[in-house]
Amino acid sequence: MRKMSTLMALLITGYILGVLNFLLMPKYYIAFGLKGFVLSLVALGVGLILIYGELEATRKTRYLIHEFMVKVSRLPAITIILLMFLMLFGAINLYYSGFALIKLFDLGPTMLILLLLVIVTLIWLFLIILRGRSVEFIGILAVLFIVFAFVSLFLMRAQVYDFVRSETALNYLNSYRHAVLSFDHPLTARGTIMMLITVLLSLGLGAGVYYVLGSFAPSDLDFRKLLAVVLLLQILLSFTAAFTTVYAIGAAYQSYETAFNNPQIPSEKSMKLFMDFHKLEDYGGKSNQSPIKAIETFYLIPDIIRESGIGGSSAIIFLLMGSLFLAGFTTLIVLVEIGAQISAEMFQMKRNTSVSFVSGIVLILSAAMMVSGIKVMFLAALLGVGGLIIALEGAPLLVGVSPVDRRLIGVGVLASAVIGLISLRTMLSFKGSYIPLGILVGLLLFLPMLFNNYLMAGSRRGR
Repeated sequence: MRKMSTLMALLITGYILGVLNFLLMPKYYIAFGLKGFVLSLVALGVGLILIYGELEATRKTRYLIHEFMVKVSRLPAITIILLMFLMLFGAINLYYSGFALIKLFDLGPTMLILLLLVIVTLIWLFLIILRGRSVEFIGILAVLFIVFAFVSLFLMRAQVYDFVRSETALNYLNSYRHAVLSFDHPLTARGTIMMLITVLLSLGLGAGVYYVLGSFAPSDLDFRKLLAVVLLLQILLSFTAAFTTVYAIGAAYQSYETAFNNPQIPSEKSMKLFMDFHKLEDYGGKSNQSPIKAIETFYLIPDIIRESGIGGSSAIIFLLMGSLFLAGFTTLIVLVEIGAQISAEMFQMKRNTSVSFVSGIVLILSAAMMVSGIKVMFLAALLGVGGLIIALEGAPLLVGVSPVDRRLIGVGVLASAVIGLISLRTMLSFKGSYIPLGILVGLLLFLPMLFNNYLMAGSRRGR
């Protein structure tokens, strides 16, 4: 039982601690400081209410997810919506995991499609060959990811303080470090809502994962203790990523200042270093910045470390980008596994076929993100309608004979819906012609609800 609890904790940890913990949470922890952290705990609480309810509902009824949607809530259309959102979420995780390897090995962007194919092939092989041992494998990767993240932070801290020599660069570094642990920074409406939706999405809600995990969890597993451990790890990893970004800002300014004062360094390189520093400064200082732009900015960190000449730069980049890759990779394995289980149940597929189906769709969508407009559309869809998908995911717990506390679940669903509606409006306020198209793509995910009665009739005929 202790081994099963540990494996489930590592499985959920590996799934939850994904790319958003690295790419977006540091921005809001720096911009808002401890005010943002305290406020993020509210969203974490909402998310954990829904997660616990989904886990308990399928564990107590012993129904699989689609079976639960049909027999308990009578909402089979929601299973299709969750599967589609899962594949979109998986594609984004795959893309940014592959991009982490691009930065790790300093490769050209043309290599990305090959890396995406290699990653998906590895996941397919792991899930087909390991089968019942996949949980242990994900657990090992989760431990590796956590170790990499903490070691990279401490290594980078030591090297950056040796590297940063000028008083101005040191002031930048210390002011941003102080910002993370300060209550002095004001909250902004746009930044706050983007932080809240990021927190909910970083919990992995919206993809139906917890319904599936609950269906095979042991009856005496204490989910409350397990989720408490996962919550603590997520907070620690988010702060780790925030401080890593802080040290990168200090190194970026020192790199620019050194290049600017060295006549032997071409002015073009000095200007590039200055622009990179300015982008990182906006990342941490402008809470109203578009989250789509912020995600791209994070990937400047390995470039800055590489060009700055910091001691141990190769090791720092390896650990930092290795952590980011493992964060996305472990999440992606779980998404493909869960997507395969849902597909097998819904469409009566064999396991190998369902794994191939889900991984193939994820690969195609991720490869499409190499077109910048499509990438913006997918991210806008994720951030714009993610809260509404999460609210819809929790809705089946409020109907039928679901064995959960509906009052608490109702609070979680309502809060997710409110955050979702405001985040949709907020995303539309950002500039970019592809953002409204992305919102439209996200809203199209809800179309299966129009055919729910037809799907219910089909389910009865199937029985």
